[in-house]
Amino acid sequence: MARKGTGREPAIDAATRLRKEASSLSVDLDDVAVGRLVRFLDELELWNARTNLVGEHDRLSLIDRHIVDSLAAVPLLRSLGTGLRLADLGSGGGLPGIPLAIALQPGEMRLIEPRQKRASFLRSVRRALPDVGLEISEERGEDVASRPELAAAFDAIVSRATLADPDLQACAAPLLREGGLLVAYRGTGDAPSTDTSPFFSGPGSHRYALTEAQRVFRLDVWTRRFT
Repeated sequence: MARKGTGREPAIDAATRLRKEASSLSVDLDDVAVGRLVRFLDELELWNARTNLVGEHDRLSLIDRHIVDSLAAVPLLRSLGTGLRLADLGSGGGLPGIPLAIALQPGEMRLIEPRQKRASFLRSVRRALPDVGLEISEERGEDVASRPELAAAFDAIVSRATLADPDLQACAAPLLREGGLLVAYRGTGDAPSTDTSPFFSGPGSHRYALTEAQRVFRLDVWTRRFT
């Protein structure tokens, strides 16, 4: 889907850009996934102009620094199988949860976001993409983690630039099944975790590069211990 730029900004073929940059992360997107990602991009750009969901506002940065970056965990999560139940803690602008849900087509992607305006945006995306399997929890992560019906309900939990490791682990532990994964998106400038938790083994670190950003990032991955 091509979109005309404004001022000196060049026109961007979002679909081509998404395919190319996702491929650099070993993520192949079919036509349906690309179309849904472009629809999400349109919603993100529209809402970001008035609610400041993410710091960058130009279309190219939204693609490269946010949507493509969110896809970095696809190969890791895909190895868990199909029909997954996933959750995104502190989802904000739906990152990384919505791009992951579009690429992976899990059984459920629960977006956990306590702030009203951001949760309203997530519900708007759910209406725009009714077949993606999004569930919205407008609650704090701690409150979701205390719900008995969600105990050990998820195969993996992801979080991007939100909670510190101890807080993230505390929220995720009640929600993850044994052997489930907790995946945190980090910059390589972030200090590796030295915290130990009785509920998790790890972390293992998976580095990845965004070609256009010319920077290396990492995923810190913990595994829910068997108890």
